[in-house]
Amino acid sequence: MKRIIIIVVACLSLPVLTYCEKHMDMIIREPAHFVDVIKENTFSFSDIVASLMTVYPVQDIGAYDNILDLMALLDTSGIVHSTAITYKTTDPRGNEILASGLIMRPEGRESKGLLFFFPSAKIDKATAETEMMLTFEGALSYFGYTVIVPDLVGYGVSSNTEYPFLFTDNTGQVAYDMHLACAEYFQSAGIPFPRQVTICGYSMGGMGVVALHRHIEQFDNTGIIIEKSYPGGGVYDLGMAMDILTGTRYCTFPFIPYMYVSMNHWYNLKIDYAQVFVDPLLSNMEDWLGRKYLAHELRQIILPDMTTYMHPDFFTAEKNESIRKVDSCLRFHSVIGSWAPKAPMTIIHTVNDDMAPYQIAEHM
Repeated sequence: MKRIIIIVVACLSLPVLTYCEKHMDMIIREPAHFVDVIKENTFSFSDIVASLMTVYPVQDIGAYDNILDLMALLDTSGIVHSTAITYKTTDPRGNEILASGLIMRPEGRESKGLLFFFPSAKIDKATAETEMMLTFEGALSYFGYTVIVPDLVGYGVSSNTEYPFLFTDNTGQVAYDMHLACAEYFQSAGIPFPRQVTICGYSMGGMGVVALHRHIEQFDNTGIIIEKSYPGGGVYDLGMAMDILTGTRYCTFPFIPYMYVSMNHWYNLKIDYAQVFVDPLLSNMEDWLGRKYLAHELRQIILPDMTTYMHPDFFTAEKNESIRKVDSCLRFHSVIGSWAPKAPMTIIHTVNDDMAPYQIAEHM
């Protein structure tokens, strides 16, 4: 639950945009990414609270009290308009693919500013942003902000595609294309779309924040201005993460099996999973890793002790052929090095993080 509390701290420190800054809109351009609106609806604040109750485990509901107490101090009477769109982007192999994402914006009042908010690791396909139409990452839309939340490749309309789990370069590209698609959609609807954006995200989304921040500063030619970015609790270097977790042998969220499946697919490694996993995971891969379980359900199946599901060779210096194949590829997946942000970036992490090693954020 600490990750939700972390993001509330980040949200409360968002900059207040001045009147002039809010009205510096993106230049109108020919549509190149936006494809279609697939569904839209309006929701009250009670709707998003009910939605959260369906996603997060019953045993965590007590922790909602802190957040609800905070929200009680604010005006939650606003209505939000959610729009799910599809857009063109590319997969890790450079092939064009149709992706989707959600836009949540205040209904009947002027937006205070634009936020791009990455989702956390929603492993199950059913709770993707455009499936739910409401998401915790979009909660600030109830307090006046326009919030963009991408499904990313592997979820929403691209759910039949293998998710590029923690693929840094592709995540930056797909998120950037979503941002441009939103600008095109807003312009087609006659709605102002500001150049300024604040980028946020936690857990898996923490890496996404840095990936998008880096991509915009290195490649954007449309005039996007990053106000600030807030990566929280992210895995910013997969090689460092594997080295640390090999030593601790403990991770409260089993992201490593998903990462292995993703690397095997996108790099066409043809690994022998008998050299990677042990039973009972090995015999239940299709079911357990089928992206149909909620996070808390998966944690009950795959225990924090990594020795209960990873092959013993994973914990050795020599490893084995299949593990070495993946290890050589994941070393390319980092947002650290050969770049430093120009716009302010506030890195948020807890030293008690037992999912994403805090040493990586400290190093970054």
